Amino acid sequence: MIENLKNINDRNMKLDKMSESDIEAMYLRVFQSEDGEIVMQDLANRAYVFEPTENEKQEGMRALWLSIQSRLQSAVAVKQKEE
Repeated sequence: MIENLKNINDRNMKLDKMSESDIEAMYLRVFQSEDGEIVMQDLANRAYVFEPTENEKQEGMRALWLSIQSRLQSAVAVKQKEE
């Protein structure tokens, strides 16, 4: 358990040192792969993206999916601007 907490702390320290654009680029690297696209589809299916929500938990799941989508769209916009 202590090791797990240390790993969480280490990852949070790395995130704190990254800019928003660095984080968005990381999301894009992960989710633009074929596996990443399938994972995003699975998350959409589980997160009530294509059906109405019935409670706050479901709305929170949808909000998380939308947050990931927003990061991906920002990263794509930056990448297109660079090209």
